[in-house]
Amino acid sequence: MKTIQFTTYKKSSKNNDKGRKRKSKIVIDLEVNKIMALTTAQGDGKWPRLYVADYGEPLELPNQSFEETEKKLIEASLSEYHNVNKFLSVGPKVLVNYDTVLRIRKTLGEVVFYDDQILSGLDTEILTEYEKQVEIEKNKPRELNWDGAKLVIDKFAKWQKERTDQKANKCTKKFGTLDDKLVTNGILVLINIVLSLILIIMIGILLYRL
Repeated sequence: MKTIQFTTYKKSSKNNDKGRKRKSKIVIDLEVNKIMALTTAQGDGKWPRLYVADYGEPLELPNQSFEETEKKLIEASLSEYHNVNKFLSVGPKVLVNYDTVLRIRKTLGEVVFYDDQILSGLDTEILTEYEKQVEIEKNKPRELNWDGAKLVIDKFAKWQKERTDQKANKCTKKFGTLDDKLVTNGILVLINIVLSLILIIMIGILLYRL
C-alpha cells in the first residue's frame, strides 16, 4: 500500500523554551487508505488537520498548506487505485476519503468515519452534494491499467514464443529442418543417379566382353 510522508506534532510533547511552550515535531508515513479526511485549521489551530484511522484525533500538519497536502492525497489515490480519486471535496477546504465513511448525519452536519471519529460543522446542502458526487464516482467506468495489461500480454507472448521455439528445436533435433530434408533428399537422388549410371556402364562392359 502506498504511503505518504507528513510532518506533525508529537502527541503530548511540549518543551519549555525561554518560558514559551513549543511542541516537538515528528515525521510519519501514513498509508493512503488510512487517511480519512483533510480540513483547514479548526478551533484555535493554525495548520491543516488530517483525520487518520485509529489515531483518535486529527493530526495537525505544521508548515504544510491545505493545497499542497490536498495535491499529495489526490496524486497518491490516483497512483494507488489506477486513476481513481477517492478524495472528494465536501464544501470549501474539506476533503474526504469516501471509502472510509461509515455514515452521514445530515441533521447534525456530521461525517462519521469507520473508526468512529467525527468530522462536524457541515451543512445539509453540502452533505447532499457530497453524496451525489460519491455515487457518480463509484459508478464511473474505471480506466484499464494499460501498463499492467501490456505487461501481462508481453509475458504471455514471450511464453508462447518460448514454447514454440522449444517445440521447433525438438523437431529439428529429431527430423531436421525442412531445408535440411530437401538438401538431404537431393543428395540421395544425385547419388542414386550416379550409381545407376555406373551400374549401366558396368553391365554394358560385361555384355561387350561376352
